[in-house]
Amino acid sequence: MRTASQRITAYNLRFVSSQIDPTIAAKNQLQMDNFETYANDFVALQSLVHQYLDGQGVMPAEFFNYGAFAGEVYHTANHFSGATAVGNVTDLILKYKGMGCTEVRLKGVALVFGIVVP
Repeated sequence: MRTASQRITAYNLRFVSSQIDPTIAAKNQLQMDNFETYANDFVALQSLVHQYLDGQGVMPAEFFNYGAFAGEVYHTANHFSGATAVGNVTDLILKYKGMGCTEVRLKGVALVFGIVVP
């Protein structure tokens, strides 16, 4: 798994060009700053998800689906709260159960992001 700084460096390399208009450069700088905030936040939570899955005895080959679920829960947690967030995550749990993930583990991953699904 790449660290936050590795992800930030790779992302920032996309915007290196001497011919970028100053207006676009300012917008790109804002994008890079926003991505840095996201990467630092998400990588820390992703590490907690991996620790949780390791503790549950999940095989590394199964991490992909749980990681994708974690990304969708992260998005939900940053855009919604309360009953709306719980409802969205409940729908996501049904989606990922269909992919072979277990409900208990999915609820545990959602708990990492502060969303308690009954």
